[in-house]
Amino acid sequence: MSAGDLSLQPPSDGISALAFSSDSSKLLVASWDGTIQLHNLGGAPQPPMIMAHPAAVLAICFGTSPMTGFSGGLDKRVRQWDFHSGQCRVLGKHDDAISSIVWCTEFNVLVTTSWDATLKVWDINAAEGAPALRSSHALPAKAYTLSYAPSTQTLLVSMAHRNMMLFKLADLAASQAQAKSGDGNEAKETLGERREGALKFMTRSVACMADGKGWASGSIEGRIAVEYVDPSPEAQASKYAFRAHRQPIDGVDHAYPINAIAYHPIHNTFATGGSDGHISIWDHTAKKRMKAYPKYPTSVSALAFSPDGKKLAIGCSYEHDNALSGPEEKGRVLVLIKETVMDDCKPKVKA
Repeated sequence: MSAGDLSLQPPSDGISALAFSSDSSKLLVASWDGTIQLHNLGGAPQPPMIMAHPAAVLAICFGTSPMTGFSGGLDKRVRQWDFHSGQCRVLGKHDDAISSIVWCTEFNVLVTTSWDATLKVWDINAAEGAPALRSSHALPAKAYTLSYAPSTQTLLVSMAHRNMMLFKLADLAASQAQAKSGDGNEAKETLGERREGALKFMTRSVACMADGKGWASGSIEGRIAVEYVDPSPEAQASKYAFRAHRQPIDGVDHAYPINAIAYHPIHNTFATGGSDGHISIWDHTAKKRMKAYPKYPTSVSALAFSPDGKKLAIGCSYEHDNALSGPEEKGRVLVLIKETVMDDCKPKVKA
């Protein structure tokens, strides 16, 4: 583990997601213990504000304000939080666990995806008593990960069976629900562009480039793919994949799942974290690794860069995909802040 990492009070179980506020002053931590934590990063570390859920939380994000957040998970409900008062408002629900959640400031909408193979758009300013669900869109498969590129207002959804979908936020924000059905709406025909992911095995993590021109994805068998939005043959010929997060053990090459990917918002390089306990920084343009940090005591389960590019939040917790090296590993949970990343992530200029 790198010297100088700031340690925050962790949850009691695995870390599923991390998110920074838009002003980089606060950090949200989602956990399998059914809580979200709100950490204030100004000054010395303090105990976090803790909000409980009925089941494990898989997805979190802040709204426009650092005192407003959203969450979702295994209880299928989409929640809006007022951190000033601790009050919670249920906006609606999916038919299965909520896997990912993104706030889109440019259109003032919330977007969620679920294992129920739908994407939903929510209007948080809906009048009291009026449905917050703006529209629901069918996806070709169970949704795992959602990533948003504000620079191009493009949304990427990663799903089962190598399915990918690209959406323009303007189209989603303008869409209206077709027909009311119980707590939600029937899913309408999707507005997105379907792609097939470059990785042969299950996609574990995905993140859009800071410039919105493409994305990086990681698989369960230690491979990273770099792909591009532009459908032209020239752009598609530039995509590539490579092996990472692998270690030789007794002469055998062991591949580890890549659980987390995050793009640096300033330098457009990216970090990956794996079940091998390692974090690496990559320059997708130069096609090389820029930095490898010392091994962490357990799997890296979540990563997030602060919007100002000065901090990297790191969640370490057992990922249930490798045999335990010892009984203590399952209970080891860490939330860390690394503050050297602005320089670590800056591409090297050729002499």
